[in-house]
Amino acid sequence: MLGTLGGLAGTAIGVGVVAVVALVREWTTVINPCTVVLPPPAVGSLTGLLAGLYPALGAAKVQPLEALRT
Repeated sequence: MLGTLGGLAGTAIGVGVVAVVALVREWTTVINPCTVVLPPPAVGSLTGLLAGLYPALGAAKVQPLEALRT
């Protein structure tokens, strides 16, 4: 969830910066949603999933009493 929100925030900031620069320089803003808008939230979600899965798998191998002792 947090990775997805980070991907969405980064995408929003990136698209906003592109739009402002294009407006200031009087360029036409061209943003392809398939290559710019959709992948970052997916990459953020995957990163968040892997970052949560790695410690969870390690914790699943430890007996509950051992985990409480340490």
